[in-house]
Amino acid sequence: MSKKDYIGIFGGSFDPIHKGHIESLKSVTEQLNLSKVLVIPNKVSPLKDLSIASSLEKIKMLEIAFKDFKEIEIEDYELKKEGSSFMIETLQYLDKKLGKKKHFLLIIGEDSFQSFHRWKNYQHIIKMTSLLVMNRPGLKNDLTGKAIELHQDCIENTYGDNNFKKGKIYFIKIKPNPASSTHIRENIDDESVLSEGLDDDVLKYLKEQKIYNKHD
Repeated sequence: MSKKDYIGIFGGSFDPIHKGHIESLKSVTEQLNLSKVLVIPNKVSPLKDLSIASSLEKIKMLEIAFKDFKEIEIEDYELKKEGSSFMIETLQYLDKKLGKKKHFLLIIGEDSFQSFHRWKNYQHIIKMTSLLVMNRPGLKNDLTGKAIELHQDCIENTYGDNNFKKGKIYFIKIKPNPASSTHIRENIDDESVLSEGLDDDVLKYLKEQKIYNKHD
């Protein structure tokens, strides 16, 4: 399959977008030579607390963070829809919007993979995509092992020449960055945490708008 037929999908709360998100997505995009990646911020995640940043603030932070990446586009479908964000519904929307000939590469972190069985219609998500799992530091390996065991029939060990198959799960090695949105929010007055975890321009915007301080 031509790389033009692959579309990377990278969803999350991005509250805020941090260097871990940026560096990992850049690494995967370059490794796989992807020509298009959709970054999809959610408004209400069924597995996380409510976001602090507004939809407009998330979009702006993402635009700033990925301004130099021509392959990356921001898709605001989940921010516009009512209720919780479910990836299965987003994939069905993208299927209609972009055409069934496109091959979705759903990019998630190892932490999300550990709880992937809790996602709505997760079996159907796997059937619709190739699931790409990025390693992440500081996790309990036994939980990853349990997830691998649960999805054993779908695990594929190689993807020679970027030959991905729908219905399969692949592990992508990156140099992980331990930045955490939760840690950043909890230490919003610690300059060292902010400068270490956030892109400079995102940090500038975050401070100007007082996104996390104004809710104190």
